[in-house]
Amino acid sequence: MVKDKKNPLENLTEEQKALGLRIFDLLLAKALRKIYSNLDEKTREDMDKVFSSGSDKEKDDFIKKNIQKFKKNFKEEAKKIEEELKKKIADQILVG
Repeated sequence: MVKDKKNPLENLTEEQKALGLRIFDLLLAKALRKIYSNLDEKTREDMDKVFSSGSDKEKDDFIKKNIQKFKKNFKEEAKKIEEELKKKIADQILVG
């Protein structure tokens, strides 16, 4: 039964929502690692400080200020994970 055609997230089970959050966290971590590896030493130190003790707003401000390619990196990592998931599902279908 479809609850809301405008918001498909409303139709997800709690398990699906939890999985979605785990995938988002994974994407975020992978994108940040990729970005971090390309920063200069000073910016890395600043990032370490903000992400170890800063507020969510400070983290968001840091990303906006220092990481212009964040969206691009996030999309690249999302595409990689999407392909991995598709492959795993296809493999399970073939085995099952």
